[in-house]
Amino acid sequence: MGSGRRSLSYETSFRIKVLIIALIFGIAIFMIVYYPLLSHQTNPWGVAAPKGQIILAQNFSLDGVSYTNAIPFTSSNNALVLKGNDDMGETLTMRVTTPDWCIDLWVWGGSSSGWQRKYECAREIEMSQYAFKRLPTHEANEILYWYLESGYVIVLHKDGEVQKDELVNFTITYGGKTDWGAFKVGFKG
Repeated sequence: MGSGRRSLSYETSFRIKVLIIALIFGIAIFMIVYYPLLSHQTNPWGVAAPKGQIILAQNFSLDGVSYTNAIPFTSSNNALVLKGNDDMGETLTMRVTTPDWCIDLWVWGGSSSGWQRKYECAREIEMSQYAFKRLPTHEANEILYWYLESGYVIVLHKDGEVQKDELVNFTITYGGKTDWGAFKVGFKG
């Protein structure tokens, strides 16, 4: 009497193994090639920098206002870089979340007006999206990096003594989307 078990022929078992291997490679190729395209974020809005970098504190004056151990975000140092590709509204909001830190926003009013302080030691400021110039990345023109225009200076400073390696956190909200930024305070020397 037979055991009731049928064995597969060599050809059938070989075909099944080849089919399984082809299926595994097909899934791997799909995950590598097509999944990133299908799951592509249409507007990768966010803070590109700073994300925890050390930024050197500076002592400087702007239109008669002196700052000690403050962090300026300017067009020349590009310390603040945003990313995104969609126009999601006129204004964006920056909010500092670290206690005792605040924001001053300076705007160039032209040669007749000079620098004007729009916000003085505020925890939250609103800025026009046009305060940033948008440049495409080298990899793909669909993602734009936002750099502060030359007529704007954002100064983060502390009401009190600044500590070395102190972590300063902030958020930026644009079009209902919020992302975080952070930096550590460094000193020269």
